[in-house]
Amino acid sequence: VSITVKDHVMIGGGCKFWDTDFHPLDYESRVQSYEAPGTSAPIVIEEGAFIGAGTIVLKGVTIGARAVIGAGSVVTKDVPAGEIWAGNPAVKVRDLASEKDA
Repeated sequence: VSITVKDHVMIGGGCKFWDTDFHPLDYESRVQSYEAPGTSAPIVIEEGAFIGAGTIVLKGVTIGARAVIGAGSVVTKDVPAGEIWAGNPAVKVRDLASEKDA
C-alpha cells in the first residue's frame, strides 16, 4: 500500500513501519497458501512528528503533526496531533501543551 512521511519528521534508529499483516488472520486462508496476502492499509506520519527509536507502527495508523512517540512503542491506532504517546500498545501520556508549562 503506502507509507507517507511528511516534512520535518524525526525517526529514531531501528523503527519498523508495517503497512500489511503479511498473512491472513483466518486459519483456513493461512494454511491454504503461505503466499496469500494479508490486509493492508496506508501509514501517514504528519509534519514535525517525532518517533522514538525502536518503535513499531502498524498498518492504517496516522501519527498527527508534532506528535511524539516514546522509544520502543507499538503504535496500533491513530495518534492525534500534539500528543505524547508511549507503550505497548501505545497510549496517550499527555498533551505537548502541558510540557511547555513544566
